[in-house]
Amino acid sequence: MPLLFPSNGRPRRMKTEFDAIVIGAGVAGSSMAYSMAKQGWQVALIDKEMFPRHKACGEFLSPESLGTLRALELDGVVASYEPSLITTVRLHTERGVSLAIPLAGPAMGLSRHVLDAGIQQAAQRKGVSVYIGRTATNVTNNSNGHHVELSSKDGKSQLYARTVIAAWGRRPLHGFQASRQKANNRAFVGIKSHYSRSDSDPAVDLYFFQGGYIGISPIEGGRLNVAALLSNTAFKKLGGTDAIPTILKRAIERIPALQRRIEHEIVVSGSQSATFPVKIQPKPNGWSGIPCIGDAVAVIPPFCGDGMAMALRSVELCAPLANSYLLGDCAYTKWREVYTGLIRQQFSSTLRWGSLLERLLSNSMLSSWLLRLGSIAPATAEKLVRATRLRG
Repeated sequence: MPLLFPSNGRPRRMKTEFDAIVIGAGVAGSSMAYSMAKQGWQVALIDKEMFPRHKACGEFLSPESLGTLRALELDGVVASYEPSLITTVRLHTERGVSLAIPLAGPAMGLSRHVLDAGIQQAAQRKGVSVYIGRTATNVTNNSNGHHVELSSKDGKSQLYARTVIAAWGRRPLHGFQASRQKANNRAFVGIKSHYSRSDSDPAVDLYFFQGGYIGISPIEGGRLNVAALLSNTAFKKLGGTDAIPTILKRAIERIPALQRRIEHEIVVSGSQSATFPVKIQPKPNGWSGIPCIGDAVAVIPPFCGDGMAMALRSVELCAPLANSYLLGDCAYTKWREVYTGLIRQQFSSTLRWGSLLERLLSNSMLSSWLLRLGSIAPATAEKLVRATRLRG
């Protein structure tokens, strides 16, 4: 058994046996670990990345997200970082058409840099054993439970648990790809930077253009998160990782509201992040040999702002079933049957509508037509927005 060296310098043996192992320490994984530890289970949380870290994300906590955070008793973690209030979404097209839509309830802007690490720390305080900078390279199971092989710069090790939960995001562990639902064949590049903020406007601005879209959202600390999703062709054409300044320059030439908001803002050094490929997964899949949560279940078009809501909802659905299984009140096959049914019931419609609207709004002519229609019939626009929201 490998030895660890804690801060006091004396070696101790690494714990290797757990009730549950969660692979992936993002929003979903850390929330799942927290929820299970709160029930008294011994939990390990694994991630190949080091935290805190920046991530290409809209960094938007929808009203649905906040409701689930309260149910998971994690709302206090979010509040402690003083997130920015968001009450309105404004949509803009490169043809100069704009539409403002009020949100059904207050939303929050909070960076993944603090949110992921904050929930992870909350899990640690509940007794979760956190292994960051370690890659899960293999998961096997037998009659005694699951074995997870870890790899790091210090070598290889193994952890054992009665159950393993996949929170590994859009890229599954090797050997689990075949059982995932097929994503659509369009791959995007996600990029983001933080900018200084000089206004107090509680709004998200979404600007759609041929080849992608960009979102501008207030977050904590007097900053704006500026995140773009681009086709691979547009990404290269607009300057690669330097595409955001090019897109913003074009946007402020067409949209006066964006010019007032971002013309003089300054990029925050070290906040840049990018990810590729981002593939929209329009059909949910809650089980790939083991239970899945977060982006391992499905990927909704980011402009919908429901990505973190779906990740958190999957935890809210999965955690009670995991608890029942570990208590011996629910068979593994029953857990799979019930959980996958709940995932299909709650996510399928949202994903279909989100994928449809993403295709329409990414078309320059159609997006302008839709926004003009929304201005004439705001009730219809609000219904379309509600169609992309999670329902309990």
